[in-house]
Amino acid sequence: MKLTPLGHGPGARPLVYAHRGDRSRAPDNTLDAYRLAVVAGADGIELDVRRSKDGVLMLHHEYRDPAIGVFAQMEFEEIRRAAPSVPTLVEALDVIPADVYVNVEIKIRPGDTALEADRSMVEETIAQIREYDEPSRILLSSFDPISMQRAGTAGHEFLRGQLIAIPIPFDVGLQFAREFGVDAFHPGIAYLGDSPEATVQTIRRAGMRTVVWGVNTPDDVSTMAGAGVDAIITDDPGMARNVVDQA
Repeated sequence: MKLTPLGHGPGARPLVYAHRGDRSRAPDNTLDAYRLAVVAGADGIELDVRRSKDGVLMLHHEYRDPAIGVFAQMEFEEIRRAAPSVPTLVEALDVIPADVYVNVEIKIRPGDTALEADRSMVEETIAQIREYDEPSRILLSSFDPISMQRAGTAGHEFLRGQLIAIPIPFDVGLQFAREFGVDAFHPGIAYLGDSPEATVQTIRRAGMRTVVWGVNTPDDVSTMAGAGVDAIITDDPGMARNVVDQA
């Protein structure tokens, strides 16, 4: 079976995604962090796409930098001068080898910033990936279910995942994910609690794969692998790679 950005399915070892690159060895969402994640053996890299005032798709976890301002209110040239390490999406896709998967989180999160309320960044991200890369190695995700619904319409060939974070109830997030037909559910590790296997089975019965984020200790990696998750997102891909390979 051909490996996909969501792995081989039940019984297979989980894929290891480096959260914003290898954050254990370089500043997150930088080209250096992505390169180091590849060296560490990550199967994929999770990164965060935002949009500058002039429409450049750039990568940063936060919607603003306290030292320079709100990204959506700044031209990218101004951002680049103030923060040279902030890459564009195209630069990242060029640096990440073709055999490494890319989880592109579209940073439209309710309550994050009203500046992306029209959600047109969804279609722009899909169009840029189509122009510069191969959609089959891309997993799109977002905390915003409407964005993932739009991605399904604009990018039918892309795999999609619905992120969820506390305090959103697990059942509510899962219902949105199922209603909008995404391929994977992305809960934070806290949702799996004392019964991770049962939680994975619940997600599987809903017709989705399980991608768990915040998996940052050897015990957590081992537990998630044993529970049958399809992929983990971790701040330390080298550690996770070793644990998964020894499982």
